[in-house]
Amino acid sequence: MFDFRIISLADGNQIIDSSLKTPYDSLTAVQMQEYIEVDCQLGLMERQKKKEQREAAEHKRRFWRNPLYRLACMFGIAG
Repeated sequence: MFDFRIISLADGNQIIDSSLKTPYDSLTAVQMQEYIEVDCQLGLMERQKKKEQREAAEHKRRFWRNPLYRLACMFGIAG
């Protein structure tokens, strides 16, 4: 079961609704391929988002551990 549903709009666009689930047996072969591709893309996007969050946290940790920055903060020079 996919944790999302692709909804086709009247104007030809498609949206992904993550509040709905889609069972495998309700899809045709072509739809199954489309859902598998979207599922892979969503997985890649989630991994990229987590990687960016980890890198931002690491940057922030390194930034605050820098003694020159902390010294500048004490004197009100840095923001």
